Parts: sequence; structure tokens; C-alpha cells
Amino acid sequence: MAEEPLHERMDRYETLAAEAADAERKRDEVANEVGAALADVITEAVEVEGTNVVPLDRSADGHRYRFTARLDRAALVARLTESLPEGFVVSNVNDDGSLGIEWTGDDRTPSKREHGAILKAIVAEATVMDADGFIESVPSRKTVLERAAELGVERSDAADRLSRLATLDIVDGRVSTDENVARYWGALFAPCYAVSTNFASAEV
Repeated sequence: MAEEPLHERMDRYETLAAEAADAERKRDEVANEVGAALADVITEAVEVEGTNVVPLDRSADGHRYRFTARLDRAALVARLTESLPEGFVVSNVNDDGSLGIEWTGDDRTPSKREHGAILKAIVAEATVMDADGFIESVPSRKTVLERAAELGVERSDAADRLSRLATLDIVDGRVSTDENVARYWGALFAPCYAVSTNFASAEV
């Protein structure tokens, strides 16, 4: 059998390249549509939950006060758990306001993924870091479960999911982040797979 001439191979290559470019363009169009739809859901959730405003400092004469407005991450995750389309789950909500949504690959979102997202957000919200980025304190198991109940997660479900989270340990009644801290924070703050929308904190 005669070998295919190079010019015919190049013709075939260019045809395949054009088809691949067209498929990539269509893929990006679909992804952009999904991202826009998710942004609408997130915007509505933020409007409902609002922000937490906390005082930062004041001038010596008491004439000027500074505040910061931050998202209530745990409440936002809980709200999104209810409003996101099936198959999507919150992957991370960071201190700077950046938020990630992940496609689970299924047409239904497993409740354990939803509960896990809420619990991780609760822990992240209540964990205190020092100026160097080291953990100063973490919430107690009781605090996490009570907050989860406030956000609509049954206490028994929250307790079960908290005990099953491989990246969290319970030590002396507190959520510990010892040897698993890298895995936990890595999972919580990892780049999201589907779409990321930034709601930066603001001073008022």
C-alpha cells in the first residue's frame, strides 16, 4: 500500500485542527453560559444573606470609625446548597470573598457533599488566624453542630458527616487541624473546577 503523501496528511491535519477549534469554541460558549447562570444564582444568594459588618478600629478622638463588610460564608454556602442547580456544590468560599462552584459529575448533588460544604464553611468562618497565617484557635464540635443546625442541617446528619470528614479530627471535643491541616485547607481553598466568582470584602 502506497504511503500517504505529506501534502494529503497536512490537508487532513488542517481539517482536524479546524474541527477541534470549532469544538473548543462551542465548549467555551457552553461553559460561559453555565458560568453566567451560576453567577445569577450566587448573586441572588448574596442579596438574601447579605454581609456581616464588624468594627475594625477608631480614631483616638472617637470621631472616625472603620468597619469591614464580609460575607457570612457559612450562611452563603447553606443558601447556595438550596438554590444551586442539581449536580453543583460549593467547593470553596475564601476570606477575600472569592467563591468556587464545582460540578460533581452527577445529575443530583449528594447530600453528604452539601453537608460537608456547609460544615467546612462553618469551621473556616470560626477559625482564627494570626497575622502570620498560623491557626490560633478552631471551633468546638458543639459550636460547629449548633451552627449547622441553625443553617438547616439536622444535628444527627451534621454529627455523622463531621465524624466522616477525613480531613477533620475531633480532639478533646474540638475540631482539630493538626496533621490533617494541609489536606483540609488544601481541599477548602483549592482552585474550583467549574466557575469562580469574586465578591471582595469592602470597607465602609
